[in-house]
Amino acid sequence: MAADGIALEQTVLGHALNDSSCYQLFIVDCNWLSFSAQNHRVIAYCLLQMAKLGIRQPDEDSFQLVVESFPGDGDKDYGGAQYIRLLRESFLAPTENYKVFLDKFKLQVVKSKLATQRAQELIRLSNDPTTTIDRIRELSRDIAADCEQAGDTNYRFRDSSELADAYLVDIDDRARRPFCTTGFTALDTLLSDGFAPKQISILGGFTGMAKSTIAINMAHRISVAGIGTALFSMESTDMSMMDKLVATLTQIELVKLKKKSGELTPDDKRNIKMAIEQVRKLPLLINDQASLSIDNVLYQLQSATRRGHSPKVIFIDLFGKIEDVDTGENLATRIQKECKRMRVLAKELDVHFVLVVQVGRQGYGKTKGGKIKRPTLIDIKNANAYAEEANLVLLAHRNKYYVEDLDDDILEIHVAKQRDGEANSCAYFEMFANTSTLMDTDKRPHDL
Repeated sequence: MAADGIALEQTVLGHALNDSSCYQLFIVDCNWLSFSAQNHRVIAYCLLQMAKLGIRQPDEDSFQLVVESFPGDGDKDYGGAQYIRLLRESFLAPTENYKVFLDKFKLQVVKSKLATQRAQELIRLSNDPTTTIDRIRELSRDIAADCEQAGDTNYRFRDSSELADAYLVDIDDRARRPFCTTGFTALDTLLSDGFAPKQISILGGFTGMAKSTIAINMAHRISVAGIGTALFSMESTDMSMMDKLVATLTQIELVKLKKKSGELTPDDKRNIKMAIEQVRKLPLLINDQASLSIDNVLYQLQSATRRGHSPKVIFIDLFGKIEDVDTGENLATRIQKECKRMRVLAKELDVHFVLVVQVGRQGYGKTKGGKIKRPTLIDIKNANAYAEEANLVLLAHRNKYYVEDLDDDILEIHVAKQRDGEANSCAYFEMFANTSTLMDTDKRPHDL
């Protein structure tokens, strides 16, 4: 096999050794006999045997355990621990393109088979005067079956045995997989995955429900936890976002930072510098472009990665202002189409997108009887367009926006939809708008 074929085999094996999700795909899609290099055959056989024995994480000891069962009297030398380490070190980062590599590998195997075994058989039959047309047809069917196997990359069924092997690998991987925090413990307790990679969430609310304040508070807290975070703020400037961060950290009122900076005391300035030093160390990115397309979002994130950043949770405030959404087509169709693009993008980049959206206000707020009607998912215009693609839908609500003389400003975050967990639950926070601060609280809205 050509050198590029050996390199492809190494890529397939290296990622399977390093990443559990790649390992799952490997044990379902690969046949050890398909590998041309003898040591690669042995490694592939060992990986498949490990899966059958319930070994979910390949290691050097596991190879020693299963290699002796390699069938026949063939060479069982796979290069030893040194070669396994070399493969691991060469393919440390898991790849979202692993399925593509597997498909290329299967196609390469079929091409090799056609170029040797099938071609030789066809020549032999053609030169044999006793060959019947039925034998030619039979060989043609075999060739067609080989091609079908290589080209059928869209087949996604897995039988129960394959699923059982893959599930055992995945269940162990879950135990090692950290919960992806939203930044707020009270909200995390209601969620099964949090802001997990490869997913999208919707954060919705009427005007005045503090969506942007929630977004910057979440982004701040997530980055404090050491998780790379990015915020696209199309309604506010990056300096306005910094004002909110500094106000939260110093408890200096926003109006003083924005309009009365000349009244800042020496203590205020010292506290601001201390806050800035905290912010400086955070893995937090802010982009305040007023106009963005989804392609531009992708470019910005890829550029950030090339510069050494690693954003894993990305907020887009407001998603309705994305150029691809703000077009002349039917609104529900646009929303669903672009949400689907964001979901695909989340999978490709291995990130979580939080899409901040504005929802209609008709029929909500303070009613004639003095009660306050809260929005639910089904009440929101075009809710299906958002909810169909989102893994999580959070709705923000504040009574104080409608009843200004309330003593407490209680922010409700309603879990309106959760694909893999319970919905229709609420987390509550006390909000101090003058310092852009959200705090856990035992208090509840006055009408509850």
